[in-house]
Amino acid sequence: MAYHIASDDRIIQAIRRVFKKYRQVSSQTRLKTLVEKELQTKKKNFQVTGARLRLLIFLHRLADVEIHTREGDPRKILTRCPVCTGSLTRVKNQTIWGGEVTLEFRCKNCGYWTGKKKRIPTRYVFHKNTSK
Repeated sequence: MAYHIASDDRIIQAIRRVFKKYRQVSSQTRLKTLVEKELQTKKKNFQVTGARLRLLIFLHRLADVEIHTREGDPRKILTRCPVCTGSLTRVKNQTIWGGEVTLEFRCKNCGYWTGKKKRIPTRYVFHKNTSK
């Protein structure tokens, strides 16, 4: 059976249905499985990637996301947020000699941050949005 790519609106509706049934989904893989189950019809087999799901959740504020990380290579330079691909802003501090030093990088979209020890996302826990 061939698979089809669902529209953003269709995926958003499926995510909302999942969070009506579940208060918390413990991983991105589990969320992907639940959303694909909601998207299925008798004639079409819809699939969606985990990264696309995560991006739609951040863009439309469909759920609160808890990001679990591990330490990575401190020499690796991050240009984009590894969670939502948004831009990272530098948080700087002034030294006593008048220079500037970057303390950490922050993403305004999703709340991801990293310091000298690079934080690499390993697990996402999705919580039902309580503000809606």
